[in-house]
Amino acid sequence: MKLPPLIAVRFFEATARHRSVREAARELHVTPGAVSQQVRRLEDFLGCALFDRLPRGLALTPAGMDYQAACGEALARIGHATARLAAGARRVVRVSCTPDFAAQWLVPRLQLFLQHAPELDVHVNSTHRAVDLLAEDMHFAVRHGLGPYPGLHAEWLLDDDLVPVCSPRLVAPRPWAQLADITGPRLLHDGTRDDWRLWCQAQGLVRVDSGQGVVFAGAGGAVEAALAGQGFALVTRTRVARALATRALVGLWAPQAPTPLGYRLVYRPEALIDPALRRFRDWVVDEGTQAGGISAG
Repeated sequence: MKLPPLIAVRFFEATARHRSVREAARELHVTPGAVSQQVRRLEDFLGCALFDRLPRGLALTPAGMDYQAACGEALARIGHATARLAAGARRVVRVSCTPDFAAQWLVPRLQLFLQHAPELDVHVNSTHRAVDLLAEDMHFAVRHGLGPYPGLHAEWLLDDDLVPVCSPRLVAPRPWAQLADITGPRLLHDGTRDDWRLWCQAQGLVRVDSGQGVVFAGAGGAVEAALAGQGFALVTRTRVARALATRALVGLWAPQAPTPLGYRLVYRPEALIDPALRRFRDWVVDEGTQAGGISAG
């Protein structure tokens, strides 16, 4: 069996995944010239072109697409085997999710899972930031949103209803908010305006201009503003369960409306080659199926 130069394979796989020599060089901590040289070396070895060099970037040829799939799987197997040997008998599974999701859903369930999988260690990275799974050596992430997530496999994990909340001062003396209280200028947005737009459409609030209101770049900004009495935040119930229980925030009664938003488990397609990672994925997806959603309690 005649094998290609493995360093050239690694450089090709990174370039193919990013569709960029520059991004591959950044990942591999080398110069773009070094990446280009190794890709050309591999093409010479194989006797065929793996990329079409276009004015605005790279595109894989049909041969390149086939070779990327094979190389990605092979490198993933080598990486998983190396990690198992380096870690000894125990296998580490790394998962990223928000602090709320970790505290309210994942961690309480993990103890039982680990009792049945004593050879595994699960490391939870709780952050509101969307991590780069490859660059940060993370196996899984739980993300809440609409998707899609390019380059990642995504599986539906949980529903979690969105609830409009505000400070009780904003609607006093009434104990709860009403649909009529919601206006465009009072909307508080976390990151984008998509959540409010979808929610208003589902509720039939055609008079509310969801393009209005303040947009907060940082996660949690809308909730903090709502606590300060500045308007209505639309958030998943898990994020404000404690604030609702203590009446630091009050919710708005409205018919529950279907939404494409939800929690998804995302991972690189080759991750499930590793039996330990597949075991964790099977467990967490099964837990999501049984739970059906996240409660406020």
